[in-house]
Amino acid sequence: MAVSQYFNNYNSLSEQRVIEDLIVESIKIMGFDAYYLPNTNNQARDLLYGEDPVKQFESAFQLELYLSSSLEYEGEKEFFSKFGLEIKNNVRVIVSKRTFTQRVSSSGTSTTRPNEGDLIYIPFLNGTGELFEIKFTNQTKDFFMLGRKVPYFYELEMEKFKYSQEIINTGIADIDVVVTDSAYTLHLNTGAGNNINYKVQETVFQSADSTQANATTVAVVQSWIPSSNTLSVTNIAGEFIDGQIIYGARSNAQYILSTFDPLYDPANKEVYDNELISNNASAITNTNEINPFGNI
Repeated sequence: MAVSQYFNNYNSLSEQRVIEDLIVESIKIMGFDAYYLPNTNNQARDLLYGEDPVKQFESAFQLELYLSSSLEYEGEKEFFSKFGLEIKNNVRVIVSKRTFTQRVSSSGTSTTRPNEGDLIYIPFLNGTGELFEIKFTNQTKDFFMLGRKVPYFYELEMEKFKYSQEIINTGIADIDVVVTDSAYTLHLNTGAGNNINYKVQETVFQSADSTQANATTVAVVQSWIPSSNTLSVTNIAGEFIDGQIIYGARSNAQYILSTFDPLYDPANKEVYDNELISNNASAITNTNEINPFGNI
């Protein structure tokens, strides 16, 4: 027997709209402002080995979120593993679908929902703000309330983001400082040039024919000190060569690379062991061993 025709509990658009209005209003009252950073380099996935390309986060959209896990961090927190001390602080937040559609999906991006792998920046956490990576987007938390087929809101399960040389250039200083503090950085000492300054966050490259299309080495500028001709770069692909010109893609600056130390550790907060490993390995590594398999 069919349900009663005098009640419409699962197909009332007006009542669904009221529920959505209440959810949006509740998040605006009890929530907080944050930023959503979509990954813009998800088309180059390695289909053979399943490896992700270097992620790029070049835009940030302000959203209001509600903190579901309001008591403390969730997850495994601090624990020792075979990789040493790991800290996995997880949080859950809620964002309304309407807000996400208006702020992100309608801005010209192809993002229709919060995607796993994208980032959320919460400004007030830890005093200076924290970045979290979306691990799972729960779209059925409301469980089709009043028969609505699309969710009223998304619940995002997130884990503390561990920077790993991703490209972060959103234009918001509090977010982009992650690269300055943590990225593997080279200080390049340059010589003669055309007296044009490199621009921060521009791409620089070395190329035999001075074109970026045939570049052998590329990097992103973090700072340029004209008084000492010191160029600091991150997100390095390739190997810089002494005596060759470093070209600025946007500024058209051109300076000859004099010297640099590829093992130097100039990052502000991250510690890299390249020089330590090299110095200790040189004392115990035997390079006189003859190849037992012959000339290969």
